[in-house]
Amino acid sequence: MNLDQVLQTLKTEFPNKAIDLCESLELIKEVLNDTMNAINHKSNDAFVKRDFIARRQYDDIAVSLHNYEQQIDQFVATLSVDTVDLVNEDNDSDEETEKRKIPNYVDYVVDNNVEHTLYENFTHKRPYAFRINENHIVEVKTWQEMLKKTAELLFTIDNDKFLAFEHTRGMNGKKNKYISVKLDGMRKPQLILDKVYIETNMSGNGIRNLILKMLKAYGYKATDYKVYFRADYTELNQE
Repeated sequence: MNLDQVLQTLKTEFPNKAIDLCESLELIKEVLNDTMNAINHKSNDAFVKRDFIARRQYDDIAVSLHNYEQQIDQFVATLSVDTVDLVNEDNDSDEETEKRKIPNYVDYVVDNNVEHTLYENFTHKRPYAFRINENHIVEVKTWQEMLKKTAELLFTIDNDKFLAFEHTRGMNGKKNKYISVKLDGMRKPQLILDKVYIETNMSGNGIRNLILKMLKAYGYKATDYKVYFRADYTELNQE
């Protein structure tokens, strides 16, 4: 069985796992893009210094990484499935709901003062709050609320830039819009400041990836955004 057949089988037989793989690959793409930008700066510095040997080395690395980017794009295209009805509904449950459903809820509570980044795996995690740079901490109950409040903050910074996301390549899904002034095709839209809708029918990792893309469009680094967890159900889901 070749790789394409393996991916197709995962897509049809294990659609939720295919989504997990897609979301992880999308994150790798973002990291590769950051790396390409860093290499570009180094290459330009080498040119200014007339260090053409170093410049050629950087260019060779960039070409190799670009090949990996293209391969990842192919993998994602093959694995892409319709996420409708596949997103775990528990992802948008709040703390009170979880306390009622999980008798030993307190066993999974984590220190909400510990900072986490957008490069981490959010599967089976639940958010407590987020913060951009040194701004005040914004408390949230679900990943969906974190996406909505992040979108509202960015919209207030530059609403034209945010509205342009509707037509920005890579900022929307393969079939449906993630950000749009119209509700067409959206499953769980949230209205952002009475101007534009954002799709929230995503897993924690899907939301992580979309936030990462929006932040970069506004000139923020991934490390400018801190996340705080309130619970981690990883152990519970391994039993």
